[in-house]
Amino acid sequence: MSRTDKITLTIEAGAQTIRMDSEENGIRSSKLIGLDDLAGCFLRSKRQPMLHSGLLPPGCLSYSEGEEGWCGITLLFPERYCDFTYHETTYPHFPLPRLVFRFSLYRGRRVRDVFAGVVEEGRITPESKMFCYPFSNVRGYRMCTGGNTLPGYDSLHGISSLPYLILSMPNNDDYYSARNNREGLEFRDLLEHLKDKDPGRYYTDVLIPNGDTLQKFITLD
Repeated sequence: MSRTDKITLTIEAGAQTIRMDSEENGIRSSKLIGLDDLAGCFLRSKRQPMLHSGLLPPGCLSYSEGEEGWCGITLLFPERYCDFTYHETTYPHFPLPRLVFRFSLYRGRRVRDVFAGVVEEGRITPESKMFCYPFSNVRGYRMCTGGNTLPGYDSLHGISSLPYLILSMPNNDDYYSARNNREGLEFRDLLEHLKDKDPGRYYTDVLIPNGDTLQKFITLD
């Protein structure tokens, strides 16, 4: 069996090649190798551990993982109606546009960031158009959940319940803008206008495109 006892690399400033001297079973040899070949050798020798997301929640559009266990997950909310509360008024079976949520969290800890947006109807693609969020508590895409403490999740599959929890929270006027709907309606007027409508009316009467695509939303951090 052959045995490599020693390998010496000699790099000279400005040179396009590297001299590699090796000693194998007492026999010395030397050859020149390219810089790209050496870099490729180093990269192939570094094995990356396999990362497993576990079971992803229904409606998961994307999953990303960063340093030290932080991850981001984007969900398409499946429901088109909910019981919507504004201050002390509850609107039962209130219609919703097609909502997407993005959550940033660390495994086993509470959710750190919540982003909410509205995506167009039809088949979902990275180029699907986004619209201005027509309700309150969202600036840009970032959602403020006030003093509500969001839960932690050891399993990503369990995060599918979080949009339901968020939509059950009472809404106020924080970050609301009448400029985010076509009619320029104030919040209560908008809710009264929509309360008995079909969800499709958002796209014909209410929503304003914001110039973004779904691809931008799913890469938020």
